[in-house]
Amino acid sequence: MNIFYADKSFEPSAANPFDNNLPYTDHWIMLKLLNTADFKQFTGGGMGGVFRLIITKENIDWPYRLHDFIQYESTYGKNIILAVDKEDLEYAQQIYENHNYMDKFLRPHEPRMLMHTTSKENYASIMQDGCLKSWNLLKNLGAGKEEKPIGHLLGDPSSYSDYIMFADGGVSAECIVLSKQKSTLEMNIDTPYIAGARFYFDAQKIAEDGLLVRDGAHLKVKDRLPIDKYIIWIATPDVLNISENTTPRIFAEKADMTFARNHRLPADANTGFL
Repeated sequence: MNIFYADKSFEPSAANPFDNNLPYTDHWIMLKLLNTADFKQFTGGGMGGVFRLIITKENIDWPYRLHDFIQYESTYGKNIILAVDKEDLEYAQQIYENHNYMDKFLRPHEPRMLMHTTSKENYASIMQDGCLKSWNLLKNLGAGKEEKPIGHLLGDPSSYSDYIMFADGGVSAECIVLSKQKSTLEMNIDTPYIAGARFYFDAQKIAEDGLLVRDGAHLKVKDRLPIDKYIIWIATPDVLNISENTTPRIFAEKADMTFARNHRLPADANTGFL
């Protein structure tokens, strides 16, 4: 494990001070912890081309995220830059003791429901296959039609394409479908698009079966996930009685409200929007 420590004010530039001022390569990655900010987390390629995860203490589970990031990225042999105060590192280690990034149970602040969204075209293929598949797996099987994953535009590490990414509700996942349709990053949730499908999965079952992976920023599953074993509900425009010609905001809000009304989870469950 190669970890390099920096002050919280550290901002990467074109020259890597931890590697004789050479340019950063894909073998480097960075995490920064902030006390306060107007966001909970940020991911993306930053200055110098190094991928950064910035988390704030607005995330009540930040100690877990910090060490999930370290463990996950270590499995890919990354050189990890930590811009984190020593006191915060020590506190996080105490909280994280006896945990790992693939804990086979849900932690107190993790959602009981995980949502994945897809396009109309991909929905038909997914249902025919009976499972979700990662971008890399689809490409290796000759089923992927895109030259590059949408995460390429976000500066995501290449390893992310080995995984199926999940959200816990909200509109951001629909912006991925929108962006693919526009062939560019588009985050305006009122932009017209063609809605596909939103899958709502049982996160607890996924975790108990040892499939849930935590990278510090996301909850995800590697390679493939069977539909029947973990599905709770699937929202499509037909199911919601709306036109497929809609917007991310309308489709996401209608789907989440319908899920909340018809698929009640335990009262103490954290779902992200219930």
